[in-house]
Amino acid sequence: MTDYNKQNPNQQSKAENLLSSFNAKFEWIEKIPTTQLPAKYFAILVGLILVVIAWKFIAVGKVESDLAKKLESERALITQQAREYADQQYVKEEERFGQVLSWAVRGELIRNNIDQIDQYLSEIVRMKDTERVVLIGEDGQLLVSTDKRLEEAKGAEIFPKEVLNLQKISIKSDVDGKKILVVPVMGLNKKIATLVVSYKQPKF
Repeated sequence: MTDYNKQNPNQQSKAENLLSSFNAKFEWIEKIPTTQLPAKYFAILVGLILVVIAWKFIAVGKVESDLAKKLESERALITQQAREYADQQYVKEEERFGQVLSWAVRGELIRNNIDQIDQYLSEIVRMKDTERVVLIGEDGQLLVSTDKRLEEAKGAEIFPKEVLNLQKISIKSDVDGKKILVVPVMGLNKKIATLVVSYKQPKF
Protein backbone atom coordinates (compact mmCIF):
# COMPACT_ATOMS: atom_id res chain seq x y z
CA MET A 1 0.00 0.00 0.00
CA THR A 2 2.88 2.31 0.89
CA ASP A 3 4.43 1.69 -2.43
CA TYR A 4 1.14 2.55 -4.09
CA ASN A 5 0.86 5.87 -2.23
CA LYS A 6 4.41 6.71 -3.16
CA GLN A 7 3.65 5.92 -6.73
CA ASN A 8 0.49 8.08 -6.77
CA PRO A 9 1.31 11.24 -4.78
CA ASN A 10 -0.91 13.35 -7.03
CA GLN A 11 -4.02 11.33 -6.27
CA GLN A 12 -3.35 11.43 -2.50
CA SER A 13 -2.89 15.17 -2.65
CA LYS A 14 -6.15 15.60 -4.54
CA ALA A 15 -8.04 13.53 -1.93
CA GLU A 16 -6.59 15.59 0.92
CA ASN A 17 -7.51 18.84 -0.83
CA LEU A 18 -11.08 17.62 -1.42
CA LEU A 19 -11.48 16.60 2.25
CA SER A 20 -10.08 19.93 3.40
CA SER A 21 -12.47 21.84 1.11
CA PHE A 22 -15.43 19.79 2.36
CA ASN A 23 -14.54 20.48 6.00
CA ALA A 24 -14.19 24.20 5.29
CA LYS A 25 -17.68 24.39 3.77
CA PHE A 26 -19.38 22.91 6.85
CA GLU A 27 -17.17 24.55 9.41
CA TRP A 28 -19.90 27.15 10.16
CA ILE A 29 -22.23 24.36 11.41
CA GLU A 30 -19.77 23.51 14.16
CA LYS A 31 -19.69 27.15 15.26
CA ILE A 32 -23.48 27.49 15.66
CA PRO A 33 -23.72 26.30 19.32
CA THR A 34 -21.08 28.82 20.37
CA THR A 35 -22.36 31.73 18.23
CA GLN A 36 -24.50 34.32 20.06
CA LEU A 37 -26.95 36.54 18.17
CA PRO A 38 -26.98 40.24 19.10
CA ALA A 39 -29.81 41.12 21.53
CA LYS A 40 -31.69 43.30 19.01
CA TYR A 41 -31.86 40.47 16.47
CA PHE A 42 -33.13 38.12 19.17
CA ALA A 43 -35.81 40.65 20.15
CA ILE A 44 -36.85 41.04 16.51
CA LEU A 45 -37.09 37.27 16.13
CA VAL A 46 -39.25 36.99 19.27
CA GLY A 47 -41.41 39.86 18.04
CA LEU A 48 -41.96 38.18 14.69
CA ILE A 49 -42.94 34.95 16.41
CA LEU A 50 -45.44 36.81 18.62
CA VAL A 51 -46.91 38.62 15.59
CA VAL A 52 -47.36 35.31 13.76
CA ILE A 53 -49.03 33.73 16.81
CA ALA A 54 -51.34 36.74 17.30
CA TRP A 55 -52.26 36.76 13.61
CA LYS A 56 -53.04 33.06 13.82
CA PHE A 57 -55.38 33.56 16.80
CA ILE A 58 -57.14 36.48 15.08
CA ALA A 59 -57.55 34.54 11.83
CA VAL A 60 -58.87 31.45 13.63
CA GLY A 61 -61.27 33.57 15.69
CA LYS A 62 -62.65 35.28 12.58
CA VAL A 63 -63.13 31.95 10.81
CA GLU A 64 -64.94 30.53 13.85
CA SER A 65 -67.15 33.64 14.11
CA ASP A 66 -68.04 33.55 10.39
CA LEU A 67 -68.77 29.83 10.63
CA ALA A 68 -71.03 30.34 13.66
CA LYS A 69 -72.98 33.08 11.85
CA LYS A 70 -73.33 30.90 8.76
CA LEU A 71 -74.54 27.93 10.82
CA GLU A 72 -77.08 30.11 12.66
CA SER A 73 -78.38 31.52 9.37
CA GLU A 74 -78.67 28.03 7.88
CA ARG A 75 -80.40 26.75 11.03
CA ALA A 76 -82.99 29.55 10.86
CA LEU A 77 -83.57 28.87 7.15
CA ILE A 78 -83.95 25.12 7.70
CA THR A 79 -86.37 25.72 10.60
CA GLN A 80 -88.49 28.04 8.47
CA GLN A 81 -88.49 25.58 5.57
CA ALA A 82 -89.48 22.75 7.91
CA ARG A 83 -92.39 24.79 9.23
CA GLU A 84 -93.53 25.64 5.72
CA TYR A 85 -93.28 21.98 4.73
CA ALA A 86 -95.36 20.97 7.76
CA ASP A 87 -97.94 23.60 6.81
CA GLN A 88 -98.13 22.24 3.27
CA GLN A 89 -98.81 18.74 4.58
CA TYR A 90 -101.83 19.87 6.58
CA VAL A 91 -103.06 22.82 4.55
CA LYS A 92 -105.89 20.97 2.79
CA GLU A 93 -107.20 19.42 6.00
CA GLU A 94 -107.07 22.77 7.80
CA GLU A 95 -108.82 24.50 4.91
CA ARG A 96 -111.64 21.96 5.08
CA PHE A 97 -111.83 22.39 8.86
CA GLY A 98 -111.88 26.18 8.46
CA GLN A 99 -114.61 26.04 5.84
CA VAL A 100 -116.91 23.93 8.05
CA LEU A 101 -116.18 26.15 11.05
CA SER A 102 -116.95 29.24 8.99
CA TRP A 103 -120.37 27.88 8.00
CA ALA A 104 -121.22 26.99 11.61
CA VAL A 105 -120.15 30.38 12.97
CA ARG A 106 -121.87 32.32 10.18
CA GLY A 107 -125.25 30.75 10.95
CA GLU A 108 -125.01 31.59 14.63
CA LEU A 109 -123.59 35.06 13.98
CA ILE A 110 -126.45 35.98 11.63
CA ARG A 111 -128.85 34.97 14.40
CA ASN A 112 -126.72 36.92 16.89
CA ASN A 113 -126.26 33.77 18.95
CA ILE A 114 -122.88 34.68 20.50
CA ASP A 115 -123.21 32.19 23.37
CA GLN A 116 -123.45 29.28 20.93
CA ILE A 117 -120.36 30.51 19.09
CA ASP A 118 -118.56 30.73 22.43
CA GLN A 119 -119.38 27.06 23.05
CA TYR A 120 -118.07 26.08 19.59
CA LEU A 121 -114.78 27.88 20.16
CA SER A 122 -114.40 26.47 23.67
CA GLU A 123 -114.56 22.97 22.17
CA ILE A 124 -112.06 23.84 19.46
CA VAL A 125 -109.50 25.21 21.92
CA ARG A 126 -109.40 21.79 23.61
CA MET A 127 -107.97 20.28 20.43
CA LYS A 128 -104.30 19.29 20.48
CA ASP A 129 -101.79 22.16 20.16
CA THR A 130 -104.58 24.77 19.95
CA GLU A 131 -103.85 27.77 22.17
CA ARG A 132 -106.77 30.12 21.58
CA VAL A 133 -109.56 31.04 19.19
CA VAL A 134 -110.92 34.53 18.63
CA LEU A 135 -113.76 35.93 16.56
CA ILE A 136 -113.32 39.52 15.43
CA GLY A 137 -116.10 41.53 13.80
CA GLU A 138 -115.61 43.37 10.54
CA ASP A 139 -115.57 46.64 12.52
CA GLY A 140 -112.51 45.41 14.46
CA GLN A 141 -114.39 44.61 17.66
CA LEU A 142 -113.52 41.41 19.52
CA LEU A 143 -116.74 39.35 19.64
CA VAL A 144 -115.58 36.09 21.25
CA SER A 145 -112.26 34.90 22.71
CA THR A 146 -111.33 31.67 24.45
CA ASP A 147 -108.59 33.67 26.20
CA LYS A 148 -110.55 35.74 28.70
CA ARG A 149 -107.60 38.09 29.19
CA LEU A 150 -108.34 39.53 25.75
CA GLU A 151 -112.00 40.34 26.32
CA GLU A 152 -111.34 44.11 26.57
CA ALA A 153 -108.91 44.20 23.64
CA LYS A 154 -109.53 45.45 20.12
CA GLY A 155 -109.09 43.06 17.21
CA ALA A 156 -106.34 45.23 15.67
CA GLU A 157 -104.42 45.01 18.95
CA ILE A 158 -104.30 41.22 18.70
CA PHE A 159 -103.53 40.74 14.99
CA PRO A 160 -102.21 43.08 12.28
CA LYS A 161 -104.58 44.48 9.65
CA GLU A 162 -103.13 42.33 6.87
CA VAL A 163 -104.31 39.27 8.80
CA LEU A 164 -107.78 40.64 9.53
CA ASN A 165 -108.21 41.81 5.92
CA LEU A 166 -107.67 38.34 4.39
CA GLN A 167 -110.56 37.30 2.15
CA LYS A 168 -109.88 33.55 2.00
CA ILE A 169 -108.92 30.81 4.41
CA SER A 170 -105.18 31.16 5.04
CA ILE A 171 -102.45 29.62 7.16
CA LYS A 172 -99.64 31.79 8.50
CA SER A 173 -96.65 29.92 9.86
CA ASP A 174 -95.15 32.64 12.06
CA VAL A 175 -97.27 35.47 13.45
CA ASP A 176 -95.85 36.62 16.80
CA GLY A 177 -94.20 33.19 17.07
CA LYS A 178 -97.45 31.30 16.50
CA LYS A 179 -98.99 29.40 13.62
CA ILE A 180 -102.49 30.69 12.87
CA LEU A 181 -105.45 29.63 10.79
CA VAL A 182 -107.36 32.65 9.50
CA VAL A 183 -110.98 31.96 8.52
CA PRO A 184 -113.01 34.80 7.00
CA VAL A 185 -116.70 34.44 7.89
CA MET A 186 -118.70 35.49 4.83
CA GLY A 187 -122.26 36.80 4.81
CA LEU A 188 -124.43 36.84 1.74
CA ASN A 189 -122.52 39.63 0.03
CA LYS A 190 -119.52 40.49 2.16
CA LYS A 191 -117.31 39.37 5.00
CA ILE A 192 -118.92 39.85 8.39
CA ALA A 193 -116.15 38.61 10.72
CA THR A 194 -112.77 36.91 10.95
CA LEU A 195 -112.06 33.78 12.96
CA VAL A 196 -108.45 33.19 14.01
CA VAL A 197 -107.21 29.91 15.51
CA SER A 198 -103.73 30.07 17.08
CA TYR A 199 -101.59 26.94 17.39
CA LYS A 200 -98.35 26.14 19.16
CA GLN A 201 -95.43 26.02 16.79
CA PRO A 202 -94.12 22.47 16.22
CA LYS A 203 -90.58 21.96 17.53
CA PHE A 204 -87.86 20.86 15.13
